Amino acid sequence: MHPSTAAQHTCAMMRLGGLRGFLSAVLAVALVAPALDTAWTSRTPSVTSLVDPSLRAGEVALVHTTTGHAGALSTSLAQLGATDLETDAAADTVVARLSPAALDAIRTDARVTVATSDITVVASGGIRGNKGFEKERLTDVAASLTATRAPFAWLRTTGEGVVVAIMDTGIADHPDLRGKVSARLDFVGDGNTQLDPAGHGTFIAGLVAANGSTRGVAPGASLVSLRVLDAQGNGKLSGVVKAFDWLLRNGKRLGVRVLNVSWGAPQATSYHKDLLSALVEAAWFSGITVVVAVGNDGPDAGTVTAPATDPFVVSVGSYNDMGTLLTSDDVASTFTARGPTLDGFAKPDTLAPGEHVLGLRVSGLVYSDASGAPIGSTTDRYIHMTGTSASSAFVTGVAALVKAARPSATPNDVKGAIVASGRQVQGSSVTAVDAFSALTRNGTANAGLVPSRLLAKILTTAHQLNVNGVSWENVNWDVVSWDGVSWETVSWETVAWETISWETVAWETVTWEGVSWEDSVSAE
Repeated sequence: MHPSTAAQHTCAMMRLGGLRGFLSAVLAVALVAPALDTAWTSRTPSVTSLVDPSLRAGEVALVHTTTGHAGALSTSLAQLGATDLETDAAADTVVARLSPAALDAIRTDARVTVATSDITVVASGGIRGNKGFEKERLTDVAASLTATRAPFAWLRTTGEGVVVAIMDTGIADHPDLRGKVSARLDFVGDGNTQLDPAGHGTFIAGLVAANGSTRGVAPGASLVSLRVLDAQGNGKLSGVVKAFDWLLRNGKRLGVRVLNVSWGAPQATSYHKDLLSALVEAAWFSGITVVVAVGNDGPDAGTVTAPATDPFVVSVGSYNDMGTLLTSDDVASTFTARGPTLDGFAKPDTLAPGEHVLGLRVSGLVYSDASGAPIGSTTDRYIHMTGTSASSAFVTGVAALVKAARPSATPNDVKGAIVASGRQVQGSSVTAVDAFSALTRNGTANAGLVPSRLLAKILTTAHQLNVNGVSWENVNWDVVSWDGVSWETVSWETVAWETISWETVAWETVTWEGVSWEDSVSAE
């Protein structure tokens, strides 16, 4: 909607608070989201316990409690036969595999505010083949970087001063990443001592910011590793939410300005009701440009995965640079997921190289093809990947370059520059990223679009956002400043949730497809 009246130009009012846990808020509101009103009021709702009606005994549940009661609830559930217990007192959450008695108990326990299945998430895109690092394979590096025009952008900036967060399988030590990683956080909690037991995150990190024998798109940028996926590329929603919680608390202090998300889930609902959308939008409006892979389920329409379906991200598809330094032979990848989304967005927003891309390999890690046979040698330092994960990494690097060249640019500005500066490739109406042009090109992104109502509900119930009775759609979001929101100090413990019958709540689950670790490149 494009507001035009004086009332429609009302600016949202921001005020500060204290943070108890982004995790608490998003879990609670996610269950309430389908019943959200389009116009917000000042009513004070009553507290209720929201327990996923599809939750079954034997499943792992993510449970949010009233303030300060996570430890006591964990003890109670253990006494009732629950296993695999993990307690996060700071976030007032308990993860537990529920026994029948424990499941019955949480449905009536006054300490429980929200209980949901701790769903599994997996990475998108996979390692497809290995060529080692023979001299002739340097062409792969040069072809991909030349296709993005990153070397031309380096004449102005290499991304220095910008910190990029990689939310993935971790980032291992590698000679091409020496001194690059300023912080490593693990939200998997599986006891694995490897920095990256899967290799996917290290590969992404190298395409973004490597600065050794190979160079990433933004070799001057620094990295933060947020591990949310395990050695099989699987992760839990609880870990993803905790990672975003940490990012909102600490990202500004550490200088994080760009986030890469190279995983996704089939879109089940509008972005206004989707938990992953609320998470990425929180990062976006806090000043972090979020770059997301659209997934590899093309060429059919309507296959883009969440959270790439959200308008407030830079969603990225793949094209094949054909391994040449020419750009005239570049062609869109058939496997790239395509829109429209359930909300009618075309998607992806831009394209980048994503076929047979050369990147970093974790030393000592065994990479296997679809049959289980090992790929290459564990001493190899480089490997190939095909998928939109690689594409999103290239665009993440471009976002870092734009931010370094234009420090005051907002995420909308960065997205606008990337989309407006793109060049045509064969087989797609979506343009390919051009790093050099993006540094100076101005573009409009997300004009007139309404932010997630789920995120809005989180902020309004936490007294962080007030539109003074104006309909949510009638606010001119193009002129609203989010700078007044203190994302790291919002107080969520005072949030009271509406009493809602399950007939008014559409419980929406997120499912993920496994990574295909195929060796689709023949030896040369």
